[in-house]
Amino acid sequence: MPINLKLKAFTIMELLVSMTLTGVLVVFAFTGYNQIQKLFINYTVQSKFISDYNQLNKALFIISDRAKSIESSGENAISFISDSESVILNLNEKNIVLKFKSHADTFEIEHKENRFDYLKLNDGTPAALIKAFECDVFFQSQKLRVSFRKEYDSETILKSTLVLLPTDEQY
Repeated sequence: MPINLKLKAFTIMELLVSMTLTGVLVVFAFTGYNQIQKLFINYTVQSKFISDYNQLNKALFIISDRAKSIESSGENAISFISDSESVILNLNEKNIVLKFKSHADTFEIEHKENRFDYLKLNDGTPAALIKAFECDVFFQSQKLRVSFRKEYDSETILKSTLVLLPTDEQY
């Protein structure tokens, strides 16, 4: 009685084909994972910029509205002066800093071209008060604007005008 021992197994060719297909699938999965990771990093950077941009615009709107006067305190600095405190806006090349009495807020925003619009007196000469401010901020290939406008009451305008007079003509 002969014993029939025939083993069933995969051939080498079948194993090579299955390993090749598995390798191709792993390459596609790894490439897709890398793309998703890059998209997430870009999303995080964009989200931080949008958050900083919105917070800066909101802060400038509120601070300029509450300030009694807004004056230039250097080439790249603005002072928001109110009754209780003074806030300074520093415009550095790589960031924008709002300095309060108790803390400072830093916004990682690249900007260029600061434009100040000074309040004009009746004779056309500019006063010390800043009426409007604009600067262009950049994110990747996008150009956005940060700005504020201030409407002054007549008392503040009069006080800033008196500072320009010689001391013997002030009253």
